Amino acid sequence: MADQGAGEGEAAAASGPDLQGGAHVGAALQAIRKSRGLSIEAISALTRIRPAYVDAIEALRLKDLPSRPFTIGYIRAYAQALGLPEDEAIARFKADDPDRNDALRPPIGVRRMADPRLRLMILAGLLILSAIIVWNLVRRGALEEESRRPSPPVAVAAPLASPAGPMSLGAPLPAPVESNAPPPYLTPGLESELSAALPEALRSTEDPTLLDLGATFTPRGAVHGPTGTGRLVLQARRPTTLIVWGPDRSAWFARPLAAGEAYRIDPVRGLAFETVEPGVIAVFLDGRTRGTLPAGLTPASAISTSPGP
Repeated sequence: MADQGAGEGEAAAASGPDLQGGAHVGAALQAIRKSRGLSIEAISALTRIRPAYVDAIEALRLKDLPSRPFTIGYIRAYAQALGLPEDEAIARFKADDPDRNDALRPPIGVRRMADPRLRLMILAGLLILSAIIVWNLVRRGALEEESRRPSPPVAVAAPLASPAGPMSLGAPLPAPVESNAPPPYLTPGLESELSAALPEALRSTEDPTLLDLGATFTPRGAVHGPTGTGRLVLQARRPTTLIVWGPDRSAWFARPLAAGEAYRIDPVRGLAFETVEPGVIAVFLDGRTRGTLPAGLTPASAISTSPGP
């Protein structure tokens, strides 16, 4: 009985619609689906294709489908779900909608000919390369031949004869105008105002821009140096640079100081201080002034033994 039912199903399938029927491959697939009692949702579940795409395939609405490779893949999956030959379904689709972008295959037995312009370009390049090589060889031969030629004799001028007697020199000429430095320009009224603002002791003997720090040390800014109380203090009277050299000739401190900033340390053997401007760094020992640092390198021992003012 089972064999008889299977035979009847195969006979019904053989007599039913096939892939060559209908107006196109979509209509053929739709007719086969309906003949087997399957819905669009059932085909979508079997093939993982959206129901909207299944409907577009059956109507062959290509504008509602993805690109052509995806559409061919969907038709292959549709035919596989129905148990139909996949290649036959794809062939029917390509016959219904041929791809106009496919390149035409060359006829069988016809050999592709190379572009004759390519040969001309290669020949021209070889000719240019040959010309460059020949020119270089000729130029090199000419240079070698020129180097073999003897150089013409160089005429040497005879030395001037020295005068027999003593020579008389004229008076020295004045220096040119460009070498004379012009006198410094002073703004009218500015010198008198600066002199009035400074103490009497600094009006004529020192630079008016220097701070008068007094006889005892008074902090007027940041105090740098090791932690603790140091006997020796160096304080800037105007912006300058101070370098402190340790006994091992390593820089313990090197930085610019603003006016009023100071550096505090205990004098040790081998300690030295360096500055580029004389009279700008004031020195205080045990809180009392010891004058100012000269330009260059000054040992700390010289400062500690120097008398106060």
